[in-house]
Amino acid sequence: MGPTGSIIQADAYSIHQNIDLWGPEDPNEFVHERYMIKRHLLAYMPFGVGPRNCIGMKFALMELKMALANILHRYTILPSEKLEQGMKRRETTILSPEAIYIRIEKRSE
Repeated sequence: MGPTGSIIQADAYSIHQNIDLWGPEDPNEFVHERYMIKRHLLAYMPFGVGPRNCIGMKFALMELKMALANILHRYTILPSEKLEQGMKRRETTILSPEAIYIRIEKRSE
């Protein structure tokens, strides 16, 4: 047991990469079926958890949904010929692709 007042912090990166939680496939590969399985509430925590989680979480999620709905209402999003080219994984503090190439077509009004 640590000294009184010690800070304990979950290692979210390791939890998000844990093959026991996200396997048997590579956790870094997108496999749609893995999201159909019910997992522990804390298996994915992009905004933290508990009384000190991200203060802007609800705002960020609502803003994202509103922006996406607005874009999808006005445009059709299609895959580009170069889609696979940009999907090389880049590992920094978060995992993200180098680029996502798409085509956007304006919907007729």
